[in-house]
Amino acid sequence: MTLREAAIYVLNERGPLHYQELTRAVLKGGLAESSSATPDASLNAMIAVDLKQKGKQSPFIRIKPGVFGLRGKHQGEVVAAVDVDSVSQPDGEDIADQRVRVPLFPVYSELRHLLRVWPGRSRKQITGLQSTIGELRGTPQKTVDWTEPSSWIPERLKGDDHELAEAIWTQSDGRVNPRYTYGHWLLAQKYDFVEDGRDGRLILTASGQDFLDHVGGDTEVALDEAEGLVKLLSIIADNGPARTGGLLEDWSEYLKRRSRFGTDSTFKDTLRRRLNNLRERDLIERRSNMYSVTQAGLEYLQRIGDEDSVGGGEHPEIWTLIRQQESTIRESLRELLLDMDPFTFEHLIKRLLEEMDYQNVEVTSPSGDGGVDVVADIELGITSVREVVQVKRHRRAIQRKDLDALRGSLYRFNAVRGTIITTSRFSKGTIDAAFATGTAPITLIDGDKLIDLLIEHGIGVRKRTVELLEVEPGDFSDEARE
Repeated sequence: MTLREAAIYVLNERGPLHYQELTRAVLKGGLAESSSATPDASLNAMIAVDLKQKGKQSPFIRIKPGVFGLRGKHQGEVVAAVDVDSVSQPDGEDIADQRVRVPLFPVYSELRHLLRVWPGRSRKQITGLQSTIGELRGTPQKTVDWTEPSSWIPERLKGDDHELAEAIWTQSDGRVNPRYTYGHWLLAQKYDFVEDGRDGRLILTASGQDFLDHVGGDTEVALDEAEGLVKLLSIIADNGPARTGGLLEDWSEYLKRRSRFGTDSTFKDTLRRRLNNLRERDLIERRSNMYSVTQAGLEYLQRIGDEDSVGGGEHPEIWTLIRQQESTIRESLRELLLDMDPFTFEHLIKRLLEEMDYQNVEVTSPSGDGGVDVVADIELGITSVREVVQVKRHRRAIQRKDLDALRGSLYRFNAVRGTIITTSRFSKGTIDAAFATGTAPITLIDGDKLIDLLIEHGIGVRKRTVELLEVEPGDFSDEARE
């Protein structure tokens, strides 16, 4: 048998399988041979090419990310909640090419809270609250504060609006602000998580119940794929650690192909909201302003794959090795900083500040500096202010007395703010005092953040680019040959 014929035979006998399990069944059963070093990747690419070329004429059907079955036989097992291959846009375009649809994308934990509150209420009550809140707009002279729902709900809302807003706030234990639920409602509507019951009150659909009951389940995974979260996670795995600006180009390019969004502001906002979603689920982490994939995120990508990513589920070991190497580099940098002599360390900080666009950066004389090691000017809006910096190459935690001493030295340099940079960490008392009311602000940069800044600005590290070949199924389609 060919690899294709063997795959069809196994799927017919055993039902839908993940492509890795399908590959094991084919090879273990001696149904076909593969000379590829990564036979599972080859089989995955083969099925992807078959689907691209033949569409609905292909014997294969994609059940969910990474899982394939046979068309006709397993059609009913496709995840119905977000079946992007069967839903059409109003103008007839296949939504497979217009996937990302929700701009105000929420975090899933908040949506789950709302899916416990909305059922049993009418659609009109939900939209009525959103309309009422939308009309409560302030003026530049008198802004509306939405930060304390426990205060503004009884002050501004009445009747059904008050009851629903109070339920959202209290039943979520203060985690969901009723002011910001439009994106949650939009997502629930677009993916049919709720519907009108016979009595006109909302009820959960099967997909809504599955999303509510199964964190990381089939409906959530399908939603991640449809709304670009799987793609974004793979972008971060390929490019991280990176700022949002370093992710925006790839994300924008994806949206141009897979959405109707077309403005830079929308690209940025959809990126920000989906980063919040992935971070809240611990699939990515943020240090300073740098995002990187977590081990849980890597395992998630390995489990479901992404047909557009560099790894695409085919090279998960590369992502793992990159993450391990990053951890090793960080520890090597930490040891180098701790072994550095004080004079060299101060000049290293001088160079870092210059890379961060500080001006007139100077290292002070060793004696009579009052604890100040570096002075510099920084532009804040249209104003240039003087800042003093103290550097501490220690293993112990920096204490409150060190901060007080630096704050007391500001006047000697005509400075209005200060910064302490250390290779270690700060005590709780130091952190609490850094921005105490009525005092000059002192920024605290601990060892982890210092290493983040060095990596971000390319000081002490060198980034190397590795070229990776990958299969592009689209190049084998009929359209590509015309």
